[in-house]
Amino acid sequence: MLMHNPPSAPDTVHTPFYCEENVYLLCEAFVSQQEEVSAVFISNEQKTSHVVWDYHVVLLLRSRERQQWIYDFDSRLPFPCLMKDYLRHTFKENVPEPYRSIIPLSSLFRIVPGSTFVEHFASDRSHMNAAPKRYRSPPPPHAPIRGRSATTTGNNLMESFVDMVSSERSFGKVLDLQGVVRLAEEC
Repeated sequence: MLMHNPPSAPDTVHTPFYCEENVYLLCEAFVSQQEEVSAVFISNEQKTSHVVWDYHVVLLLRSRERQQWIYDFDSRLPFPCLMKDYLRHTFKENVPEPYRSIIPLSSLFRIVPGSTFVEHFASDRSHMNAAPKRYRSPPPPHAPIRGRSATTTGNNLMESFVDMVSSERSFGKVLDLQGVVRLAEEC
């Protein structure tokens, strides 16, 4: 396979612990450049009281040369990283023993087309509240995000994007790890 350089990430705000907003802004910028992008929500069906992390959001870009790249602001891997390399290095089968009982080994991926994500996503940041008017982590400098067609004035993050059970209120397509690996192998 002939390797091409990925499109450079446009300058956008990056705020630690707000992966969905970071990806939203990056997605919005790439959509405006006519790039083929999707937001990828990574989570699982089960929620336990011992959560190592409950969800994460990355951007998937399919370049004009048909290569697939993952843009993950929070990874130690290159930014961006070829999707097949990202999957191989991020989702390992040999989870260390202390975490086996609490890490969900069945990651699921909700892949939402970029234009749909930009149009319908809304977050009032309530999932980041530690107490009234106090955030667990400092919020981004911009106002909370609300896409033009978001049907809520509050937060549709959990039920429409993070929840891996498809419903009439959710967006995109849910795949298991094997489905995402097959998607990565298409190129």
